[in-house]
Amino acid sequence: METGQDDFTKAEMNLKSCALSLRNPVKLHLLLLCSLLLGVPLTDQLVAQTPPVIVDLDSTELEAQAIRVLSTYCASCHGTVKQNGQVQLDALETIDAVARQSLLGKVQDVIHLNEMPPEEAKQPSQGEREILLRWLDQQLTGDVSKALAEKLLRFEYGNVVNHKELFSGKHANLKGYTPDRRWLISEFIFNEKINRLLDYHPTRTIYGTTQPVQGDSGIHWSPKTERGDKFRRTITNPYLLPEKVGVRYSVHSRLTTGHLLTMIGNAKRVAGHLSSEATMKANFPAMYALMKTELDHRETLRSREQFLKTFPFTQRLLQEIYGDQHDALLPKLIRKEIPYPGPPEHSQNGIQKRHENLGFLDRFDHEDIRAILQGIATYKRSAYEVTENTDAVELDLKGNPVWAPYSDKNRAEFDSIIEQSERDWYMEGMTDYRIQNRIATMKLFFDTWDMNRLYSHVKNGNFVAPEYKPLKDSEMAKIKKTIKKHRKQDERFHQIIDKCLAEWKASFKAQREAAGGDEEMLFKQLIFELYEKMFERSPTDTEITENLEQLNLYMDKLDRQQSITKLIESLLLSTEFAYRNEFGQEIPDEHHRRMMSPRDASYALAYALTDASPDKELVKAVKEGRLISRADYEREIRRMLNRRDQWFIVDENVQAANLNASVTNQPIRKLRFFREFFGYPKALKVFKDDSRFGAGRHEQAVSRLIDEADMLVEHVLEMDKLVFEELLTTDKFFIYHSGDNNTMKSGSDQLKLVYQHFRNLPWESWEPDDIEVHKEFMLTIWEFRKVRGGDNKSLLTALKRMMPLLDLHFSRGQANGMPYMKMGMGFWHGGNVIGRTGQQMRGEQVTSYWNLDWKTWDYPTHQPARVDNRKGILTHPAWLIAHSQNLETDPIHRGKWIREKLLAGTIPDVPITVDAVIPPDHHKTLRQRMENRTGATYCWRCHQKMDPLGFPLEIYDDFGRFRTQENLEHPDNLIRAAKRGEVNEFGASLPIYKTLAVEPHGVLQGTEDATLDGDVVDAFDLIDRLAKSDKVRQSIIRYAFRYFLGRNETLSDSKTLINADNAYLSSNGSFDEVIVSLLTSDSFIYRKRNTEE
Repeated sequence: METGQDDFTKAEMNLKSCALSLRNPVKLHLLLLCSLLLGVPLTDQLVAQTPPVIVDLDSTELEAQAIRVLSTYCASCHGTVKQNGQVQLDALETIDAVARQSLLGKVQDVIHLNEMPPEEAKQPSQGEREILLRWLDQQLTGDVSKALAEKLLRFEYGNVVNHKELFSGKHANLKGYTPDRRWLISEFIFNEKINRLLDYHPTRTIYGTTQPVQGDSGIHWSPKTERGDKFRRTITNPYLLPEKVGVRYSVHSRLTTGHLLTMIGNAKRVAGHLSSEATMKANFPAMYALMKTELDHRETLRSREQFLKTFPFTQRLLQEIYGDQHDALLPKLIRKEIPYPGPPEHSQNGIQKRHENLGFLDRFDHEDIRAILQGIATYKRSAYEVTENTDAVELDLKGNPVWAPYSDKNRAEFDSIIEQSERDWYMEGMTDYRIQNRIATMKLFFDTWDMNRLYSHVKNGNFVAPEYKPLKDSEMAKIKKTIKKHRKQDERFHQIIDKCLAEWKASFKAQREAAGGDEEMLFKQLIFELYEKMFERSPTDTEITENLEQLNLYMDKLDRQQSITKLIESLLLSTEFAYRNEFGQEIPDEHHRRMMSPRDASYALAYALTDASPDKELVKAVKEGRLISRADYEREIRRMLNRRDQWFIVDENVQAANLNASVTNQPIRKLRFFREFFGYPKALKVFKDDSRFGAGRHEQAVSRLIDEADMLVEHVLEMDKLVFEELLTTDKFFIYHSGDNNTMKSGSDQLKLVYQHFRNLPWESWEPDDIEVHKEFMLTIWEFRKVRGGDNKSLLTALKRMMPLLDLHFSRGQANGMPYMKMGMGFWHGGNVIGRTGQQMRGEQVTSYWNLDWKTWDYPTHQPARVDNRKGILTHPAWLIAHSQNLETDPIHRGKWIREKLLAGTIPDVPITVDAVIPPDHHKTLRQRMENRTGATYCWRCHQKMDPLGFPLEIYDDFGRFRTQENLEHPDNLIRAAKRGEVNEFGASLPIYKTLAVEPHGVLQGTEDATLDGDVVDAFDLIDRLAKSDKVRQSIIRYAFRYFLGRNETLSDSKTLINADNAYLSSNGSFDEVIVSLLTSDSFIYRKRNTEE
């Protein structure tokens, strides 16, 4: 006992010694841990003896010491067990950011006033009070506070403004406005700007008619039908929006290094295009007039250079000029000594036969290969053939004769060809390295390739020297005169040509400088042309002066065209190109608010609805002074909302993934709002294993899934009645549909005709001749018309492939069969039904997500059509996949989405100290594992806001398929592996695992409606309640505000939001009326100077 007591005392003394020497809170935490392990208590006296370090603390150390003070003196009354005054201070990181700031402010007040801790409680030392106050001050006013202020500007933190306050009416008297602002353009605005500058006018064939489209970045989405634009694809978009669910584009003014580097590269390419000869001729008369003389000189130089750099032409010309003296002036050629490589050898088989595939020629440098073949064509004198010396045949490792050298005569002639070609290349000015490479290639051909095939290729190809075509006499005279002036002994041709070109360039430049002339008006007109093209406005006098000065600086060091190019680059890198400006410019009202100029207002409206510059009617309204009032705004907004003659590409990624249509003729930002709000396009980014999908390629099918989710939203928006309720509760969806009901019915009817025609005939045992009597009928069906050959045998093969599939379509009494491609064909052949943009309909496996087998489904040709076990977008497989993990569902994020997007709630960021991983347990459902992990008090503070909302959606798996049992996917639970050819009720070939029943019950809290809040049975019950909630409707309107105004709402926007809500209610749920209300509100119309600036 004594020894144990002594050890304990020593340990306590050592710990006291350590405590007195510590100045680092991390070390103090280690000390506390040691005390627990050793069983040695750290008494209050000991802790008090550890003085807080007040100076030279970084933020981490300061926070650690402050939290220790709170834990020591405050946690007993404001901790996990007890929360006096409903205040809890032991888990600050789980509290909403704004609520946390408010709480810390109150703590600061009571600490300053010495109101806490109470007099009867243990009191902190003065040093500890200073530590705590310093940390509180840092949180409330320092960098932390500034970081929070910046953070709260982001859309994902917009809900921190109290919802009830916003819609209570108490703040409706506050005057709405938006601060003056300059913000970066979006990726979509950038695309349209670039397309305009490059004169790129993309089109799509939509419902059989060629239509111009917006939103195309030149992507190569269909190699046979829609090739995009190669040069357009070289322009990189630096303004890509973040890949997150929710509103993504907001007022943001910060350019990053990545932005700048990309912008510089783009500016060079675009400026080069705009200042090119072809573009200036077409679009810039003043630029072309300024460049006309120089361009003419360049054309003359180009023609002379092209003539002289055609080696046979120069050779002939020099012989004409110098006659017999020509050869004496040539430099001496020193031949390259390069050996023949010998027979081709394989690493395992030894010597092998000669190469016969001339397609390999494309792997060599094309210019070098053409020079070699032209040399052969020029200097081969005998027949284009070779013979092998069979006496010298060589064997492979198996003893087979595989290679023999060509005859000595053949080789001697080839050596002569090489020598003469080498001489030409040397005189022409080729580098030694390149000459050596060409000779080595020729000798490689001779020993390892089939020269008969190569000679035949030369003979039948166009490799002879070009026909001599001199320039006009005056030009030839000048060329000869200059050559005579500059040619020296032992000079190669390129040296002569370089000196001639240098003289002509200098001469032309001197001519232009001597000509002079008054070009000031042309230069001014050039500035006008550039501003109209790039900024769609005329320059001011100041801008004209500044740009002319800049251009003159460039012209001091560069030629004229290079100077213009540099000027264009500078304009492309200006703030006006990268930003959109919205400043109040009219007379301020009594509240110091000003309207935007009509021009700026036109851009604000156009960008809000179309992500593009103002259309012709909007531009006309500005010019005629008809965009100066709220009524003017409303007139133009309604006109743009009603337009259906402009098509937009919705999503190029979805379009390219499966040749989907992905187009709309509604104002694109209506659809984009709901795409971003619901976030279902993210489904394309969530990796899913095809083997777990079980119905083919998931990537192809999911892209169609997203396209058809777009079609559903587009349909609801077109109806424009009870839009929010319809999106949340509809049981009608598009599944494998083009949007054209008549076309889909026609395609299905054709399949039924085939089935009815042949079903009672013995087609299984037919021979090709039996087809003849049916051929006329068969050729009325698209599938048979496209059969290669069209003969009876091919038609019979096609019939025998189709009929088993048609039997699945119709043998159970189905009214319609799904008109997917029954015969494998390239997409350029079209299909029995085609998409809106004329492409083949692919991705029939999309039905599997809906628990439907595409082969047996009684296909509804008129859609959207009712689908069992579905209710609204939250049960659409695209949304469910987007809000899932790679291998399982995600109730947390599904619940978080509902809390934040529909219930205007906030969820704190995950604390960095939390291990946010659900432990695996292959004997339990995901819900059971989550409840074990997140049920702890610390975790439940946040998860109670998410998990009960996400659990009802567990009736859908991570592919969005409805279920009542959850597969326990683990090898130990495998009952039967998937078998090729065996499919389940929805057409998927999947393994069978042990299962547990899904528990879909949950809890809805936060609607602030006692008739709606409470326990919910499943997803359908939850969704029905959400759709009836005023708060849900208002929450969607809040997000619409952020989307269309580009910022978060404040209390001064209360009237704007209330009016938008009333507009929705009074119009029977019209989203168009919400948009009109928002874009004609004070919050949108008025701007106010930022007083801080």
